[in-house]
Order: sequence, then structure tokens, then C-alpha cells
Amino acid sequence: MEDECEITSKGGAERATRIVQATRLGTPINGGVNSQTGDMILLFDGQPVDGRPGVRHRFELPFDQSGPALEILERAAGAAAKWAAAREEGVEQGGIVPMDLRPRDTEFVMLGEDAESGRPLLVVRLAGGHQFSFLLDQKIIEQLRIREQTIARASDHADPWATVAEDIEWLGREWCTLYQPPSNAELRRGSAALRRLLVENALGHAWRKFGFEKQPQISGPDVMALLSHYGTEPRHVVSLIAGGATLNGIQTSMLGCARAFNQSTGISADAEEGFAVATFHVSRDARHPSEESELDDMVERPSPLSSYLRAPGAIRLGQAISRMDIVKYFANSAGGVHLEHAPKSPDGARDADKAARDDLLQALQKAVMADTMDGLHFELLSIGQAIGRSADMHALVQAIRG
Repeated sequence: MEDECEITSKGGAERATRIVQATRLGTPINGGVNSQTGDMILLFDGQPVDGRPGVRHRFELPFDQSGPALEILERAAGAAAKWAAAREEGVEQGGIVPMDLRPRDTEFVMLGEDAESGRPLLVVRLAGGHQFSFLLDQKIIEQLRIREQTIARASDHADPWATVAEDIEWLGREWCTLYQPPSNAELRRGSAALRRLLVENALGHAWRKFGFEKQPQISGPDVMALLSHYGTEPRHVVSLIAGGATLNGIQTSMLGCARAFNQSTGISADAEEGFAVATFHVSRDARHPSEESELDDMVERPSPLSSYLRAPGAIRLGQAISRMDIVKYFANSAGGVHLEHAPKSPDGARDADKAARDDLLQALQKAVMADTMDGLHFELLSIGQAIGRSADMHALVQAIRG
């Protein structure tokens, strides 16, 4: 910063440049008055240098009756206050606050649990000794989680029962989320775990091996009961997914549409055209379960494992498709385990029933959407979550682990 002034010398008036040295002071220490001259005294700490305390600055400002020094101080303080107020207003209105976001070297990171609240806790220690702790919510935990992709391959573990426990634990950890579900590709690869547990009946063998009686109980939506509750006949359903999984904090069941009686024209749901279309879904906030509902028993109906798998997981054009068939479709036909379609019969013809069922399932893809997820993938997720959240499955894991 430069200014000009006149100086007088033997050679007469000359023009010279006044040099202003900018000094950034530290904390104000004190202020007072010189009792001999009446000048104001201001004392400041200087900025530290290389970790050592800086020079302490003592200023004496002249005080005269016209008060130019006071006026200058008041003007500077007012400008600073105005700047601070404008910055504060910008923060309140969503303005950008300048921050130093340079990467720092990290010495230690730990994900634990807060002793008082039980909430997940992220502890980060930076190089140099600074340590920070952050309370995390479930969504952040799921975003930080690294999914294990190896579950889609057969386990190398020598104990086949340990493989069952690993599959159940993996479903509970990776599929039973509130916010961040596996991607469609991860679901297809993970369908191999469901294939081993359900189609190959590894789950049933383990259940009997460890002395459990009857069948394990699995909870999920009862589609037929829900349709009856809403007065819709299954034959009128165009596309429907049983669901029951949680996605982005919302649990959704019975997602789809059906032909309906057109009240404005009186045209029946069985007519070739002119009928009405009814859409339906049952949802609730899974983060904060609400009060009890008359639909709870139909949405979370416990059934023996075999009954759960035989029950409809989807309906297309009035044709019910069981949950077991959906698992087989993903494991065998949708790229989960085998890339080829159904096995050939001795004469080379595809099984007619399976072919028709696969055609219905292919038509269901993209016909129903659960939030941002394809409905058929959402149904597979729902089946995996039902297994991963089952209390009987947790009991089986504990028995296997000894």
C-alpha cells in the first residue's frame, strides 16, 4: 500500500514514496492512557514465529480535542462489524463459508460405539496429535460399508454347516439395510447364496442337523390376504410384487396395479377396454415404526419356510409366481450362477411351464419400480432380507457357531 507526501531538504521540496508495512497483530492484551501525555495506549500480542511467541506491540495514539484518532478507530471497527454481519447472514442463507479443506495425514481411524448413547462413533487422529470424534447415523454406516462380493462364489470352508452360517450372516449384514441396498448387479451375484440356502436346501439340512424341530419361521407379506383386504381379485392383477424389503428408510409391500371397475362408466374390470386401473402399495417408515396397523399381520405374516417359499412373490397378468421360482430365476436364468436358460429335456425342448414362467418374470422387469430399484430385484432383496432378519435364522447361526 503506497501514499505520497512532500519532504523538505536543502535541495528544496522533493517528491518521495511513503512505504506502509502491513503487520498482522494477534490477540489484544490491554489498553489505557499515558498519564503524562494523555495519549491512548493499545497493547497487542504479535503473531507467533516458528512456534515461538511473537513480539508484543505497544502503540501510543495521540488524543486531541478534534478526535481524529477516535474517528479512525470507530470507522475501522464499524467496517469490521459490517463485514462480520454480512458473513453471518450469508451463512444463515446457505452461503459458502471459506474453510481450509486441504487433505491431512491421518495416523489412526477407528469405528466404535459411544458408551452412553450406543450410537456408532468414528474416531480420527491426525498427524500432529489432533483427534476428532463423530457420531454417525445408520445411513453413513451403510455408505462406509465395503460389500463382500465373494459370497456369490461357493465357500472354500471345509465345514459345510459353517457355509450356511456365513451365508445367513452375510445376508443380514449386506442386504438387511435401512438406506443403502445392494445394486441390481450385486443382488444377481448374491442370489447364489439364496440358491444354496433355499433351492439346494442347505438351510433345511442344517436346521435338522442341529436338532431344531418343525420348520424355521420366516415373515413376509401375504399377497392374497392383502388383495382380499383391498377387494381385488388376483386374476385382475396386471403386475404385482410382494416386497417387504426396506429401501431408503421405507418398508414397502404389495407394489403394483390391477384392472378395476370403472365407476364413471360402469365398465367391468373384465372388459376388453374401458376398465379402470387401480394402483396400490403398502409402506411405512422403517426408521421410526409407527403405531400398530390392521395391516401389520398381513405385511409381516410368519410362515413355515416351505409355505413362505411357495407363496406368491409376484403376480403377472393374473399368474402367481412363487418366491422359490423367483430365486431360481435369478440364480439360473438371470446371470446369478448360470448364463444359460433352463436345462434341456432329453428331446431338446425347454420345459413349457418353466419357459412360460420365465417369460412372465422377464415381462415383470421394469414393469414395477420400488423407488429407484427394479421391482423384480426388489422382490429378491425382500426374500434375502426376510432370511437375514429371521430370529430362527439367527438361532441356527448361533447353534452352528457353537
